[in-house]
Amino acid sequence: MARRTILIVDESPDHRDILARLLRFSGYHVVEAAPSHALEQVLDVRPDLILCSLSLPGQHAWETVRQLRTLPDIAAVPILGATVYTTLIKRSLAQSIGCVDYVDKPFDLDGLIDHIRNLLSTPAIMA
Repeated sequence: MARRTILIVDESPDHRDILARLLRFSGYHVVEAAPSHALEQVLDVRPDLILCSLSLPGQHAWETVRQLRTLPDIAAVPILGATVYTTLIKRSLAQSIGCVDYVDKPFDLDGLIDHIRNLLSTPAIMA
């Protein structure tokens, strides 16, 4: 089976680097992007999953997810939100902006990998 590609969208280069290392170690091909480059990266890479921080300043992350969802070729790509604001962001709110689900930061690393595996094994996820 070909390696699956994950696009990490996060404002912090350090956060992207840590996640990229973990995901590469777990066998995934990883591409990193700041929110300002997410749209061009997603079209160039055509990832199997997008892991997007929802804890970005202002509503940049939310707008990034909304913009990603407007791209017809990306409509079936699952977007997994990640947030430190677990008291404010609930599953229904994450889904309303276009995420299939969200995970809490700081990550339970084993749980994150399991969550990603489950999402990638589910056929034709639509947000």
